[in-house]
Amino acid sequence: GFNFDTDTDQLLASSPVATNSDSLDISKFVKHNGKIIWYHGLSDPGPPVLGTINYYNELAAQNGGFQGAAKFSRFYPIPNMGHCAGGPATDQFDMLTPLVHWVENGTAPGPIVASGTHFTSAPTTRSRPLCPYPQQARFIGGSGGDLSVASNYTCVMPPGL
Repeated sequence: GFNFDTDTDQLLASSPVATNSDSLDISKFVKHNGKIIWYHGLSDPGPPVLGTINYYNELAAQNGGFQGAAKFSRFYPIPNMGHCAGGPATDQFDMLTPLVHWVENGTAPGPIVASGTHFTSAPTTRSRPLCPYPQQARFIGGSGGDLSVASNYTCVMPPGL
């Protein structure tokens, strides 16, 4: 088995992948029709979200822009979520089912509805669409103008993109 005390240095010395997570060369992944969905809490106290956003921006630039990157990758920034969960956020969502549909049926994911119950003010349960970056959720009304209902939002590209 892998011995962290003795094998780590050897692994790091022999594998550029282990030491450089910023590589934008994912051509083999794309060539093999790979698909990836990834997310990052915008309030993550650990790995900085700007690193993930910058990486995705560079990945898009290397692959024909956001439309090119969208052929194999979706990135979902999660407002107010900490590291993988928590915070006053809509942090309850399913990323696996959309990935399976994308890989097995060719149905690329769009907005993913998320819910959360970590809110101190009413309503304590809310839902929101998680928009694939760089899209952002915009309130459009409906259902009595309830801000806590995902169907009252649509995902839009920010101006200038």
